[in-house]
Amino acid sequence: MKKSENLNYLERLKKIIKIISNSNEFHQTISELSESIIASNSANKIVAIYGNGGSAADAQHFSAELMGTYLRKDRKSYRSIALTADTSFMTAWSNDFAFSSVFSRQIEALSSNIGLSIGLSTSGKSENVLNALKLSNSLDIKTVLISGENCPEHDFVKKIFRVPSDETSIIQTVTQIMYHSICNELEKV
Repeated sequence: MKKSENLNYLERLKKIIKIISNSNEFHQTISELSESIIASNSANKIVAIYGNGGSAADAQHFSAELMGTYLRKDRKSYRSIALTADTSFMTAWSNDFAFSSVFSRQIEALSSNIGLSIGLSTSGKSENVLNALKLSNSLDIKTVLISGENCPEHDFVKKIFRVPSDETSIIQTVTQIMYHSICNELEKV
């Protein structure tokens, strides 16, 4: 990669970070999600997080930060699960039935224990993520979708946060900034 290409990416990222840093919606979303995670845990419920590809990795990273620690080693653990982590289930279900229901099947099985359902999809169009959010909503589980600027409206999602970019790598980086910001808020509790 040429230095100019890398600088170009960094400039685009810097621009988006400046936008979200000054965005009331971003800060309100961080506050709302932090409160929802606290409420879910206070009700002895878990936070279910899921996505595909890089978003699957982000789901696992976010869940690890919630259950483990972020900066403070003495903070309480928050109940969470990355629905992307059980590769035996995911590959068996996808092979024998359908990848489109790989997350919703897990939501169905765990629904009595889930207080918050967070889907990650840079496009906002991933069928398996949307199916899990639809099922979660029908089961009265609070739903959140973190996506890019071109994410369509979904009436079954209670909160959609659109990263102001259509570039996958930028959306994923801002998603990481979001969940680290949420963990930072949770450290204050």
